[in-house]
Amino acid sequence: MDADVASSSGGERDQDQGKGKGKGRESSVVIDSGRRRSSCGYCSSFSSSSISHGLWAYSLTANDYQDLLDRGWRRSGCYVYKPEMDKTCCPQYTIRLKASNFTPSKEQERVLKKMQRYLDGALESKFDKSSDQLKSNLLGEEPSKSSSSCILNNKNQTNLASVTIPLQETENQEKFMTFLSEKIDTAVDTFFKERGPPLTGQNPKSVVKKVKPQMKRKLKDIITKEEDLIYTCNVSFQIAAYIKNMDSKIGNLDSVSPNIIAEELVRVISSENISGFIIKACSGHLNFYSGAKEETVVVEKPAQAQQTGKKNYESTPQKGRRLVIRMKRSQFDPDEYALYEKYQTLVHQDKRVSKDSYIRFLVDTPIPFVEPDGSSRVPPCGFGSFHQQYLVDGRIIAVGVVDILPKCLSSKYLFWDPDYAFLSLGKFTALKEIQWVREMQAHCPSLEYYYLGYYIHSCNKMLYKAAYRPSELLCPLRFEWVPYDIAKPLLDRSKYAILSDFKTTENTNLLPTEKPGTSSTNDMHHHSEVHNENAGCENGEDENFMHEEDSDVERDEEASSMDMDDDEDDDQIGADLLADHAQSIGDVVLDVHNTRIKYKDLQKRFVIRKNFLSELEKQLYRYIEVVGKDLSSRIVYSLG
Repeated sequence: MDADVASSSGGERDQDQGKGKGKGRESSVVIDSGRRRSSCGYCSSFSSSSISHGLWAYSLTANDYQDLLDRGWRRSGCYVYKPEMDKTCCPQYTIRLKASNFTPSKEQERVLKKMQRYLDGALESKFDKSSDQLKSNLLGEEPSKSSSSCILNNKNQTNLASVTIPLQETENQEKFMTFLSEKIDTAVDTFFKERGPPLTGQNPKSVVKKVKPQMKRKLKDIITKEEDLIYTCNVSFQIAAYIKNMDSKIGNLDSVSPNIIAEELVRVISSENISGFIIKACSGHLNFYSGAKEETVVVEKPAQAQQTGKKNYESTPQKGRRLVIRMKRSQFDPDEYALYEKYQTLVHQDKRVSKDSYIRFLVDTPIPFVEPDGSSRVPPCGFGSFHQQYLVDGRIIAVGVVDILPKCLSSKYLFWDPDYAFLSLGKFTALKEIQWVREMQAHCPSLEYYYLGYYIHSCNKMLYKAAYRPSELLCPLRFEWVPYDIAKPLLDRSKYAILSDFKTTENTNLLPTEKPGTSSTNDMHHHSEVHNENAGCENGEDENFMHEEDSDVERDEEASSMDMDDDEDDDQIGADLLADHAQSIGDVVLDVHNTRIKYKDLQKRFVIRKNFLSELEKQLYRYIEVVGKDLSSRIVYSLG
């Protein structure tokens, strides 16, 4: 670049050239990667038949990325790409859903009910069973078939369920108290990790004690059910003193009370599912209760749909396991990465999992965070990239990687714990994301859509996205939204269709002609069937594929098979394109040596070689074509 563009005069400097991580950036900055070819993971093509245009983004404002989505773009980390729909082997249509119009299907309602049953205690995961086995081994007991049982209440109360918790006998109490102490120590480590202070290796250690009868009598005015209190631990008081001491030394810790600490520890320990014991925080103590008799806990099932004409798909357990959904800004989390590594290894048999690739793919983002300002223009969480964690009793079972933008929640990727595959977490998390959009619309009226990524009609694994109704597909030519029910018969006949041509017509026989050299729809279905023959799909869907269409892009970004396209099409710019974009090219803002300048003023400020200028013009014409006139005048085009 230095040899091609030499400065001849000063220009406006932009010293804030970063990678989108700073606060308050008001401009988007990209490097144009041009057309790229790669093998296709959807039709299992080994040739470079997947064709797209790519941009590397230093930064992308939430508004600019929203507009790019509405022109068929999508991001993988800081790489933004758009399939060339009339050329690529598997056209990828952007699909979205207006959350307020969503009506769950019977299958989707079953997924929600299944999760509710699990939270109520009627279902168990492999993790729950293995935890019970470990505990039984420590106690020298025979493992029970189930740590809890669920029976129906027959007293004309069909909307209630009774959960019977059996009495847990502990013969080897010393061994069991050591077991509990280890669990509490693990919870203490998690507590400090979540708060973020530096670990010194000298965190307080817990000691679990058996509660003697005389102590129960002293505590009867403080705690309830004192006759069932078996064990207790006061480590919360030690932690509070430790934090207070550390705060005076490093000044970056918030003091907390033993009561709050005890509640946090109970939240974490509850994930271990210590059957037969109820764990509670009481006056700063961790108390372990066991009923002297069998105890029945009454659990209300989800309320039936309100008489509003809409189905109620929310589920909030009153007892049993606790589900928490937590939205966190995109950043590296060791627990999330451990789950991702487990997911990729066991579900996808991926042997190339690395921390660096995970960060590039799912943590790095070009979207600067926009803080909430208390207005109705920004949701309470702000705009930007987030990781939505799903925790059951403190254990992360799934993480949804999403972008929160002015008009939508854009679902990017999902990974989940294989031990909980029976809960259909792909479908469940999609339903919760839709619910989140509906709730946020009350705070930010413009945020009303749920973007499911790309829909590929010729790929069986992608058909599940159409089950979230009523959805819309983006026309690849005019960028208008077309109802899926109108688009489907067109895509049944031709994998590439200009959907907006048929938006208002009833004559579906008028279909666009396929481009030369592309395979027929029947051929595409044949490829996808071969690709899916061992997929093990549930109800025609592959749960492992939920929210994952970006995975192939992430793996191919640095692959040698994905190269810049040097076809003759790239060397010849059509006369119509030149005429259409002749004026727009002058308004493109370039970043040259950290100087912002419009293309039409470039030669006034810099000495440029003619051959370089000619090539740059070709690149800019293609760039305007794929990005659009409006965005090309707003996004800064960096020359590196």
